[in-house]
Amino acid sequence: MQPAAVYPDERILIEKIIAGDPHAKHWLYDQYAAPVYGLLLQLFPREQDADNALVRTFVHVFKNIRDYYHSGGISLFSWLMKQARETAEAEVPFAGLTGNDISILAKSGLMQFSDTLSVECREVFHLCYCMGLSRSVAAARLGKREQQVFVLLQQAMKAFRKFSNSN
Repeated sequence: MQPAAVYPDERILIEKIIAGDPHAKHWLYDQYAAPVYGLLLQLFPREQDADNALVRTFVHVFKNIRDYYHSGGISLFSWLMKQARETAEAEVPFAGLTGNDISILAKSGLMQFSDTLSVECREVFHLCYCMGLSRSVAAARLGKREQQVFVLLQQAMKAFRKFSNSN
């Protein structure tokens, strides 16, 4: 059995994917498919549609990985989530997805979850998770220290996991 590859640097991972390295593609998928799928399950009413969107998202990502370099400094994870939202937007335009922003119908699980957060956590969650901005960019937008944004995002993500598990 071959040991699992580890890519401590996103740039190295991306370069290997560009070069067509199947191990790098598998690693990226294994690391990020679950959270991407979780988002897609929130955006699609049917599980089968989320399954199909997951495949389309990663096919698009692998074909267009170079676009990450023009993403404005967001993390690779955030860029992947943005690609998933754009895949959903292309298929479900009536859901209200626009660009980097998510304004999903009121019945959406993501909208319901967001309403449970404090105002500060909601702002950070929206900027980092929904819009895909880095913590440093979100901190600058909100006039906060990056550590404050980290703590608020951590609180929001813990709450999101609890919310997801209960629904």
